[in-house]
Amino acid sequence: MNKIKTTKLLIASILMISLNKEVAMAKDNKIAEGTTIGHYQKPGAPVDITYHSTRVGLDEIADINISLITTLNSGEMEVKINLDDNLEQIGEAYDSVSFTLSPNQKSYNINLKVKSLKDGLYYIRLLAKVDTIGGAKMRALAVPVYVGDGKLKKKSNQKIMKSLSGENISISKAEETIEIIK
Repeated sequence: MNKIKTTKLLIASILMISLNKEVAMAKDNKIAEGTTIGHYQKPGAPVDITYHSTRVGLDEIADINISLITTLNSGEMEVKINLDDNLEQIGEAYDSVSFTLSPNQKSYNINLKVKSLKDGLYYIRLLAKVDTIGGAKMRALAVPVYVGDGKLKKKSNQKIMKSLSGENISISKAEETIEIIK
């Protein structure tokens, strides 16, 4: 009887370990997604963004799905698109897109395919401009693209050291001017 219980426990443990590995693998290849809906924004164009971006390896094509959501019923929305250096747009490449706003549609989609030969965290920057009765208003938005390890590459020469307690600390140069007030 103990052998049967031990065998069942062993099989259950093996299943749990394999499921955890599958979940970890799914997290490695997961889709990065985000939205600005419901978050505080500075005054500007009434445009929100929802995006889905696949994490990819080097020289693999990332599928980026962007939805721009607005409450405006009429007018034009022009969106300028700017990609980080080392991020290459695949297929039809364009640096802006325009939408005619209508009361029947609230969501306007942009689908991009990009790739990079260097790993890192890159951004697709969008600048949405809408013409309203009060004049033109703009909203800046950004979509992250994870390639390889997906880490932001810093271009700083700043040295990072550890304190005695193990915290990261940075050492920076400083200038001090002392004035004697009479």
